Amino acid sequence: MIFDPTGVDLSKDVTAIGALGLAAFGFVDASKAAFPWINRIGLKRLQATVAALAPDQSGPGVPNKPINALPRKNILETVAANWVNGNDLASQKAIAKSLIKLHLSADNAATLAANTNVDPDVLVSVAAKTAQGASLTQAESDVLARFDLILTAMLDEAYQLSDQIYRNTTRGLAALTAVLLAMAAGWNIDGNAFWSSKDLGLAVLIGLLATPLAPIAKDLSSALATAVNTMQVVKKQG
Repeated sequence: MIFDPTGVDLSKDVTAIGALGLAAFGFVDASKAAFPWINRIGLKRLQATVAALAPDQSGPGVPNKPINALPRKNILETVAANWVNGNDLASQKAIAKSLIKLHLSADNAATLAANTNVDPDVLVSVAAKTAQGASLTQAESDVLARFDLILTAMLDEAYQLSDQIYRNTTRGLAALTAVLLAMAAGWNIDGNAFWSSKDLGLAVLIGLLATPLAPIAKDLSSALATAVNTMQVVKKQG
């Protein structure tokens, strides 16, 4: 038997499934007010990288106290605030980079150099001269440029991986929500008989399809409608 797509309104089905996915995403987004931990997904990994790039400082008789530099606590709080508020990633990376460079001092330069694989003695000299407003030598400028590039690469990796963790986790939550919504709809229509019917499996399948389909539902439904209309025309001409 040949499947006849003209008997099925695929565009409406895709749109409906996509709408379910959008509703699930909306529910997860709205639930952030009640469950603030959702906004902090991925932040732990990001803060670990930033903490390594903003090591504690110490001076004579003043352990772990900042000297002519922004305290690490303030940097981590700013990074967390920008992440929770969902600011543009490029902007977040630029702010984090600026704060880390402000944190650089002669006291923590050696540790930071080890974490970024640059010459520690030269970076210490760069930090000291920067604090004094002195000019850098060509060798020091080269090391500073290398440090800047490595810092950019490390932050980019941290933000991209953290963002991936956030997106994958929220998509998983949205998928679970979509499945529950589809099951609730089936139960509302069929009553208790729904739980022992084949529609239960169909509801689970629709819920799982809804989340990845939501962002492209409109385009896909339009494409399917065009394809079905084309097949109808061909069938009539034949």
